Amino acid sequence: MKTERLTVKVGCGKLDKAMTREQAMRWGVRNMPKDLKRAGFECVVVKSDAEMHGGVWFRVNYGRKF
Repeated sequence: MKTERLTVKVGCGKLDKAMTREQAMRWGVRNMPKDLKRAGFECVVVKSDAEMHGGVWFRVNYGRKF
């Protein structure tokens, strides 16, 4: 669902406001550390699985493609 608003987790914490996947992606791109950006990292937003992770939320991560 495109307008689904969920809690957003980043690192060990979580953001105060529930967001859509697109909003979480924009937040992640805007707040990416400059050293990761220079190293070629990209923002990735994934949705957790209730059965596997014990709840449903969006996770903001940074990774590189090789």
